[in-house]
Amino acid sequence: VKNYSIRFLADRNVKVEADRSMILQVIYNLVSNAVNYSGDDKFIGVEQSVFATEKDLKFVRISVTDHGEGIKKEDLALIWDRYYKVDTLHRRSVTGSGLGLSIVGRLLQLHSASYGVESAEGKGSCFWFELSIVNDLK
Repeated sequence: VKNYSIRFLADRNVKVEADRSMILQVIYNLVSNAVNYSGDDKFIGVEQSVFATEKDLKFVRISVTDHGEGIKKEDLALIWDRYYKVDTLHRRSVTGSGLGLSIVGRLLQLHSASYGVESAEGKGSCFWFELSIVNDLK
């Protein structure tokens, strides 16, 4: 992607049971969204981290972060809806149909995955999802 800085960090290799093409579509949509709404620094971070619950269930979290304008609190619940666009007057031309995040949500629901977004106006957004680990390949 021209003039963008995309950084990928992973703490280790893990194996999950998932539909590869669906999860690749999720990651593509989240990165594409981050490119469209990134800040002036044009930075996008993609991070993979592993964590365990109290019951020793292991999960991997994939997060995609941008330093853009962020999302207003009142809009956060709506971003997963079909055809919803947070900012139709964004200063760069934002391409897309408004379906990307609704597709992400639906594909992750099919995988029984947890997902969400953390956002602060003027600071950016972090979209994330979590999948159960089948095999930790440390």
